[in-house]
Amino acid sequence: MNIVDRKISELNIEKILYDLLYYEDSSYLSLEWGMNYITFAPCKRVRPLLLLETNKIFKEIDNDSYILAATVELIHTYSLVHDDLPCMDNDELRRGLKTLHVVKDEAYALLIGDALLTKAFGMLSQYSKINKLNEILYLIYDKSGEKGMILGQYLDIYSDSNLDLNDINRINKHKTANLIELSMLLGAINGGASNNDLKVIEFLGEVLGFIFQIKDDILDVEGKEEAMGKPVGSDQKNKKSCIVNLFGIEKAKELLLKYKNMASNIIEKLPSNKEFFFEFLDFLINRDK
Repeated sequence: MNIVDRKISELNIEKILYDLLYYEDSSYLSLEWGMNYITFAPCKRVRPLLLLETNKIFKEIDNDSYILAATVELIHTYSLVHDDLPCMDNDELRRGLKTLHVVKDEAYALLIGDALLTKAFGMLSQYSKINKLNEILYLIYDKSGEKGMILGQYLDIYSDSNLDLNDINRINKHKTANLIELSMLLGAINGGASNNDLKVIEFLGEVLGFIFQIKDDILDVEGKEEAMGKPVGSDQKNKKSCIVNLFGIEKAKELLLKYKNMASNIIEKLPSNKEFFFEFLDFLINRDK
């Protein structure tokens, strides 16, 4: 069992997310059915796990940790639903299942994404550390809004083909790394991290985000659809601006090792829980889905 599966089990993440987010009574193709369908499709739960393990660097996890983990997972899941829409990537598989616009239609999928995002703010109403809530709300906006993840999606769609490595890094920073940074920062804030600690955590989240995206780009060429749970080759089909398409797979693997070394150096600076993050780094580099 890999580090992610083992820790998901140890921390009871899937059951707690189920308790917090699952709708017991939902008729077929209702809003609640669609929210259940995509939220509880088989997936890695990387962002909730990173939030909880970052929290543990500074303090033991509590109920608020899981509220934040559920919030981040809802934001991530809504972004996937919208990313798969015909007006975006037009993908037919996500998390091993048919995408929602294939199950019903585009309007339905759009509304499910909207409902998931809105529910994220409902989850935050259950967060008990009121003195931290302003900082948490601003970070969610900053990392997932028009300065963050949504900007990354915009750049991914509308950038021209004459991109250099800095341009690709800007896309990857916003589209992928920002939500990983957010997950880790929320865990650190809930655990009582200092401002200096938060800077280290944010930088580590950024580098892990770059690794995650570059590995995704490599798997889009070398991965197997049954393992990935989504189509492979879609980046090339959609002429995506990614490192593999623009610079080749060998350059992508070279950059992957560069970022691995950077991440290792940052992990060494963590005050505790280093073992998890080193194991997680190896998982990111070697994963097949």
